[in-house]
This record gives sequence, structure tokens and C-alpha cells, in this order.
Amino acid sequence: MNSIRLKKEEVEKLRGYIQRNKLRLVPVKSEHESIRVDDEGLKLILYNSGKFVYNEDERVGNILDSIMTNDGYCYTLGTDETGKGEWFGPLVVYCVALKPEHLRELRKLGVRDSKKIPKKRMVILAEKILKVDFPRKSIVLMPETYNKRYDEFRSEGKSLNNMLAWAHARLIKDMLGELDYRKAKIIIDRFDLKKTEFRLGDLDKTGLEIIQKPGAESEIPVAVASILAKREFENRVDGLNRRFNINLRRTKPDEIRPE
Repeated sequence: MNSIRLKKEEVEKLRGYIQRNKLRLVPVKSEHESIRVDDEGLKLILYNSGKFVYNEDERVGNILDSIMTNDGYCYTLGTDETGKGEWFGPLVVYCVALKPEHLRELRKLGVRDSKKIPKKRMVILAEKILKVDFPRKSIVLMPETYNKRYDEFRSEGKSLNNMLAWAHARLIKDMLGELDYRKAKIIIDRFDLKKTEFRLGDLDKTGLEIIQKPGAESEIPVAVASILAKREFENRVDGLNRRFNINLRRTKPDEIRPE
């Protein structure tokens, strides 16, 4: 079963679709469910929270296409990072730019907060995401480069958040410079509001809406950026493991002895 989170207006559209098409309703199985459909192989569950669960039926695509809303933005950008709390591996920051059709397609694939996706499922999902043709950019700072750059920021009295703000802002600016848009939205998984605002201070904000919020991985663009960043991180760590013949994921820093 796959699932997506529906907006309020999408919930109402779903109810209307079910009614118009006379899909077979069956009794809900808990107080948390709002609607349950079991119609000749088509299985749908709508929860009070807005979570919509559905099976792999050929009719699901038409249902999703008919209920998904378009907020009017030419592009919605999302950024996220991974690796900042690890002693091994790189810092990876990702930025993606999604058109409305990309958002619909990725929602259908089951993209959601990567923290709620099992690792094996996320690997498969990442490969599916990469087959969707949308603009994407990344910054990958391998350990040596990361340490050097971090020391430069520290020598200026700045913190890790300054470096993260620099990376996020750089990707956003580079991405916007390549896009043709009238109206675009940028969603950032919030880590330091003021530092990120400062780094974006010289950005021409005409036609832009910039949102920094905690838990932004619930938004599809940020979730996509997070999944791709984690995929890149894991691939780079695998490369380091092969290079040094060691399992960094199961090794403590004090267990490594320089040759």
C-alpha cells in the first residue's frame, strides 16, 4: 500500500470523486479512519489526519490526477542536507526544483518524510526519483574538504550553521539563475533562520516566496532533496569503505590508527 498526505481541499475532492463514481464504501475499521473503499480490487483508506492510503490499482492514477491541487507556482524549490552530525563521510546539501507536474508524479511515487521511510524502501524510492526529469543541484564536501572549509569558517568566528547557510544559499541562487519563472516558492528545512536570511540577502526576491520551517521534510520538494542527499551520502561512504577497506559505519574514531 502507498500513501500521501492530502490537503483539505484535496480531501473534499476525493469525497466528491468517490461519490460521483459510486465507488463501493465499506465500514471503517477504527475511529481514526474517515473513508474506506473496497471496489473490485481498488482499496482506499482516508484517515482523519488527511493521510490517504491506496493500493496498486490502475484506477489510482486517475483519482490522484483529479484531486491533486496546483498552488500556482512555476517551480517549488526544496533544500536539505545530511552528514553534518557524522564523524565519517561527507556533508551533502541538495536542492531540487519541481514543476507542478513533478510534484504530482513524485507524490504518486510515495515520496514523504525520509525519516519515516525504511532504508531499503528509500534506496528503491531514490532510484525512482532519479528517473524523473527535474532540475537538481548538490554540494558534496568530502571529509578533507569539509574540515578545511569548516576551519575557515571557525577562524572567522563562525559556526557550522554559517557553513550550512552558505551551502543552502549558494545552491538556491545557482538554481534560480537557471530557471525561467514568474512565481516560485522556496522551502528550506529550518536550521538557523537569521543566518540563512543573511546569506539570501542579496537575492532578487521578485516573484519569490521563501519559507523556512522546522519539519519541512513533510513537504515534497524538501523530502526529495533529503532522500537524494542521503542516497549520495551512503554512496560516498561506500566508496570510502572500499578505498580504505574499513566499515566506517561500525567503526569509532579512536579505533582508527594512522599508518
